[in-house]
Amino acid sequence: MAHAIKRYGSGTMRIGLIGSGNMARALAVGWARPLTCSALELEQAQALAALVGGTALATNAEVAASSDHVILCHKPKQLEEVALEIADQTEVVLSILAGVTLPELRAAYPTARVYRMMPNLAAEIAQSTIGIVDDDAGDRELFEQLVGLLGELGDVIAVEESDFGVLTGISGVGPAYVALIAQTQVAAAVAEGIDEQTAKLLVGSSLKGSSALLVSRANDSEQICREVATPGGVTEKGLAVLAGPLREGFRAAMDAVLGRRQ
Repeated sequence: MAHAIKRYGSGTMRIGLIGSGNMARALAVGWARPLTCSALELEQAQALAALVGGTALATNAEVAASSDHVILCHKPKQLEEVALEIADQTEVVLSILAGVTLPELRAAYPTARVYRMMPNLAAEIAQSTIGIVDDDAGDRELFEQLVGLLGELGDVIAVEESDFGVLTGISGVGPAYVALIAQTQVAAAVAEGIDEQTAKLLVGSSLKGSSALLVSRANDSEQICREVATPGGVTEKGLAVLAGPLREGFRAAMDAVLGRRQ
């Protein structure tokens, strides 16, 4: 049956997490507020609840019944199973389920306001990039409230449903890609004789400063490359080696994320 939508400021929203894995933990830590959560293994939910002063509940239905907004953090293949448990207990559903479209979510939760979003792991330090489908389900006020809630975790970017796969292939996977780049640079440095801890410090500091510079320059990556790569200098030599393989690799990675290549 339909429900009247309750109105809350973002600070008073009661949040329930269905699933207590890595992404749920990042959201919970980033918000740093008590919440309710569940998991297939109760011990996992209890550990998350203890981390943020929340409450672990034995069933998904209990989480939904005690929350104003439910966030789906379970495995995508569990969509129908979880919906059967909680669909009649929740008014507002936010999903981070990769590959599950907004129409599929609405079919599973026909009486709720349903929203599709994709944060990344940097939510735990309130530096996430959070994509949300720009579809307010006919309720702009509620949509803006949710954007405000997500904005506590970082930058919120609204996109069309048709662009959501690409968003996932950029910001959703972003921390892992950057971590892989860091691992690769550290390994190259260690191979040249530098100790691993020093290499990690150098790479981490360099990535931090480079990211900040990119943001300060309105994300003008081409200009930064031109300024750093002095003609005939060492940066130009390194870019000549990396540019082709890196572009091809990221193109192939995007295809894989979009399901074009298995």
